Amino acid sequence: MKIKNKIVSVLMATCLVFSSFGFSRSFADSSKVVTIGVNNTAEQKQTILNYFGVKENEVEIVTVNNQEERAYLGKVATEEQLGRKTYSCAYVEPTTEGSGINVKTANITWVTSSMVATTLSTAGLTGANCVIAAVFPVSGTGICI
Repeated sequence: MKIKNKIVSVLMATCLVFSSFGFSRSFADSSKVVTIGVNNTAEQKQTILNYFGVKENEVEIVTVNNQEERAYLGKVATEEQLGRKTYSCAYVEPTTEGSGINVKTANITWVTSSMVATTLSTAGLTGANCVIAAVFPVSGTGICI
């Protein structure tokens, strides 16, 4: 499996930690993937990219909306956790296979580093750096794509 497809699959698998619904998505070759909540302003998006230490042209960017959050997490997350807008973002960069999974969160109140690390591991990744973040406190359900 191409590294980018694996990363995107891993991000999607995060949803599977919370529900039994799954699907697949395919992208062109790239090793770094960023998900951005659709309700972030252009300034907030740039702040997140700066926080992740990447430039827009260096990563595959996937936009996530609240309807997707509800479709995949509606049975396990509360209405308060889902909200009405999507601001949470994620960045996954593969590292050397077998080097471990490192997860960092910032301004995420419900999704935990352990949830993400377990999901990445279950999806078969053995080396990755992952950051889940938002510009202000949010549940983190928007990392589901």
